[in-house]
Amino acid sequence: MKTRGTAFVTLIIASGVATPVFAQDQYGGSRQPIREWTTASVSPSSGTSTVSPSSVPRAMDRMEDPDTTIDLSLGTIYAGGKFGTASSTTIWSSALGARLRTGNLTLSASLPWMRIRSRSTIYTGIDSTPVLVATDTAATRRTADGFGDVTLGASYTFASQTSPVELEISGRAKINTATQGSRLSSGENDYALGADVSVPLGRLTPFASVTYRMLGNTASYRLRDGPAASAGTSYALGSTSFALVSYHYARAATRLVTDSHEMFAGVSTHVPATPMRLTGFGTIGLSRGAAAVSGGVALSVGLGGRRGR
Repeated sequence: MKTRGTAFVTLIIASGVATPVFAQDQYGGSRQPIREWTTASVSPSSGTSTVSPSSVPRAMDRMEDPDTTIDLSLGTIYAGGKFGTASSTTIWSSALGARLRTGNLTLSASLPWMRIRSRSTIYTGIDSTPVLVATDTAATRRTADGFGDVTLGASYTFASQTSPVELEISGRAKINTATQGSRLSSGENDYALGADVSVPLGRLTPFASVTYRMLGNTASYRLRDGPAASAGTSYALGSTSFALVSYHYARAATRLVTDSHEMFAGVSTHVPATPMRLTGFGTIGLSRGAAAVSGGVALSVGLGGRRGR
């Protein structure tokens, strides 16, 4: 795992998280009309498992202003469900995110604060997502809270001047930075490699994402590597507002729990006369491996671009 982790972090540093690319025409280098309403979409879960307070604003900001070079975001989400057990689990997660974009390359980082109350074993995952490992591992509900593990990411976007199709290749690493006393971390690093494909069609932008997750084993559990995927579409409600609907799947981290299936819906709008964007979102679980319901809000600010014009 250490050899794989060293190589993966080196790959992230050398390559780069999501950056939008202007669609240009073949002759004059100006934007094509197809990009007038929105740039390409990416998965609000980053193709990992479920959505998070750092991955949602990253996806929403990507569709507003490709000129922005620095994005800062603060989001929070509250999720609840029984995960197929007789007891309830609640997860409150907030995350501070940052992105630096240069050309087709973007680097990102996020730090979560989490509070998990459950009888089950749940760890902080990539992009501050919860990773359900085993259910009913305690006689009573326990509370774990504190800062979770940091996630570092990088991606590169490929966009043709003659085609609306965009392809984004990304890599992310969750680094074990949480304290042992918080009981939020597995104590190991996790990694993910993924790809997003999107096709802007006027106001509508369908997209699909697939990711392969590599989870570090703990002393008590052998976590399974496996795929995660999502598909959906965004719809521009105007020049600065849009809605997004998507489906998300993730393979279970162990054989003790079931795979995750859920639906996501979100609405995002630019705050007038400011460089800020406000996003509200929620999910509905379709399987025992996902939270029954969740809801969240995120505020992001773009620096170094043309926001607030």
